[in-house]
Amino acid sequence: MRMVESSNPSAVILDFADLRPKGVSILRKILMARPSMPTLVLVEETARQEALDAHRNGVFAVIRKPLQADELQFHIGHALSSSAEQYDPSRVRREERTIVIHNDFAMITPIAKSLVDTTLSPSDPRRTQVTLGLIEILSNAIEHGNLGIDFQEKREALRGSYFFNLAQERAHKAPWCHRVVRVTSSVLPEEGLVRYTVSDEGDGFDWRSPPDPSDPENMTARHGRGLLMARHSFDNISFNERGNVVTLEAAILPPPSLENP
Repeated sequence: MRMVESSNPSAVILDFADLRPKGVSILRKILMARPSMPTLVLVEETARQEALDAHRNGVFAVIRKPLQADELQFHIGHALSSSAEQYDPSRVRREERTIVIHNDFAMITPIAKSLVDTTLSPSDPRRTQVTLGLIEILSNAIEHGNLGIDFQEKREALRGSYFFNLAQERAHKAPWCHRVVRVTSSVLPEEGLVRYTVSDEGDGFDWRSPPDPSDPENMTARHGRGLLMARHSFDNISFNERGNVVTLEAAILPPPSLENP
């Protein structure tokens, strides 16, 4: 990780066999620190779970071992050419994308990263904070929205160490299992904005008076700070009246060459 931060490589290749049992953890740290840098993962032919974990975290490519020289060369070339391409949202006329997901927590981080990759420039310094903000909002949409787990219920579940089981049970049981989360990202150069809209099919919540994370009773809670984090990640955040649709906006920044002529 220190080598990645100090050398700023064009791409990274990780061999999970050399990183066990921390391969996925190291991968996530690299992807969060360098979301626009192509990361390739090498896995053994029989390591199906490692390959699945790598795909779920949004790697550029998963390459099976034993390595084939032509296949490795292809992926490296593709990664380097992709890293050289700079997406500039101010140069598009308009872009809109919609993603629909079930209550799958494993999809939250890859989707947040994918949304940022297709809306913000690789040189945008806010990429990490916007990614984290989207992760929080998507988590809330599934947990509190579709699965109907309120603040107090989550607190008790975390204290009792059964939150994961509670969430998984509801995710596979009616009526919660039929609900989906819809995410729309829009690049709007004429308005100078990138806009993300996240909607769930829950009952909504009173967004005007959410739990106060600075309240002494909530200071030690292991949750309840997601909305606060999201407010710091975007230039504007708003809800519909019901509280099951949130709109997040970030200004489009000019490319560095225009900022520093």
